[in-house]
Amino acid sequence: MNMIRQTSRTLFLAPLALLTGCGGMAIQPESPQMPQPLVIPFPAEVGLYYSEDFQQYKHEEERWGAKWEVDLGASHVKMMNDLMRMAFTRVSQVLDPQAAQANASLDVIFQPYIDRYSFITPRDSGGSFFAVTIRYRFEIFAPDGRSADTLTFTGYGGAPATGFSGSTPMTLATQAAMRDAAAKFLVQFPEQRLAKRLRAGEALVQEKPANAAAGTEEVTIEPVPIYPVSAGST
Repeated sequence: MNMIRQTSRTLFLAPLALLTGCGGMAIQPESPQMPQPLVIPFPAEVGLYYSEDFQQYKHEEERWGAKWEVDLGASHVKMMNDLMRMAFTRVSQVLDPQAAQANASLDVIFQPYIDRYSFITPRDSGGSFFAVTIRYRFEIFAPDGRSADTLTFTGYGGAPATGFSGSTPMTLATQAAMRDAAAKFLVQFPEQRLAKRLRAGEALVQEKPANAAAGTEEVTIEPVPIYPVSAGST
């Protein structure tokens, strides 16, 4: 019986090992389709600034003798465009978040970052799923160019391993993480202190007491439960 169980486990893991075998894996996920959210767009005119690093962001690492390259730049520009248009009444791209005169008509400016992209393959876990975590950060500026706040949020996604290639499930897991992060932002942004200041027409840059620590305090959008997507999901 022990030999049978061992043989069964070996047969089960063998195709999964091929998913991350020798060679390379290039992943270029498209921006996920996001259903129209059941939220009212926040009443603000928002500027959106993309650095060159963000537009060309790639995650590269070597694992189990294979080089993984995940191209996230183009898909995230589209994702952020879609997300911000869902979240706010008016959105426009800006060339410089600190160009006060050019951005005078805006209420606030967002600059997105991808702080971390990480993943787990079936070979890492001994299971049958790919899992992806993406940590995002928004640096937020007042219209006059001064730093106003920082928001961070993390997306989680998973997809079952299928066939002998990791490309499709890795793409699905990445898209699920992107969609999860977008959903969190849409639902939780109206409750953030920045949103409350915007709603009240208050100054975004707050004067700090003399004994306060220098720098901008980071505000985190909290995680919510997520579930793996099937290979047929988009």
